[in-house]
Amino acid sequence: MVDDDVRHPVIVDTDALISVANTELWPRITDKLQLTTTNVCYHELERHIRENSEYAPDGTRERWLQHGSKIALEPFEDDENESFTTVPCVPRPHGEDAGEKSVRTEIEQDTELYRFAILMDKHGRRSINRVFDRADGTPGKAVAPTFLLYLLLDEGECTVAEFCRACGDLLHGEGWTGHQAVQAAWEAIPVDCSEYLSDDLLP
Repeated sequence: MVDDDVRHPVIVDTDALISVANTELWPRITDKLQLTTTNVCYHELERHIRENSEYAPDGTRERWLQHGSKIALEPFEDDENESFTTVPCVPRPHGEDAGEKSVRTEIEQDTELYRFAILMDKHGRRSINRVFDRADGTPGKAVAPTFLLYLLLDEGECTVAEFCRACGDLLHGEGWTGHQAVQAAWEAIPVDCSEYLSDDLLP
């Protein structure tokens, strides 16, 4: 990994990277989109790989974390891939929500460079949206991980059916199936997935 100064308009935290990397659309995201994360999120992904067995049974949380972290890291580790960049967070936060905090710190320091911050935690999104709101003339917004899949759809790089099914896989895989989580997942996404998903996964 090389820390650098290239900051793409979309910054993604650890949980969002894992959730989207576990979908079938991840290869297209790595080919077509440009993302930035922080060195703190990068190290959290490394920790998930170390602490979770690659031989964990399919369908388990351990398998989801290990597999998602492993494939999420690959484009950031590829020195020839300039579309996925890692930026240093100073001061470096510690603790359970360190990755999410590092994204907020990065946005506080370079607000005008970012259009979307992608993370699932409701309080984290609210906190980052307050940072965006305080910055005059900055259209930035904190959104849920499903929005990263929507960006792919918006670029014409997947079909509506593929998008909807990937969103369903993401929500099921992460266990984000409660009412509030589902509502958050579809916020800012103008797509009707009722043809492809059950009602419990729709807003």
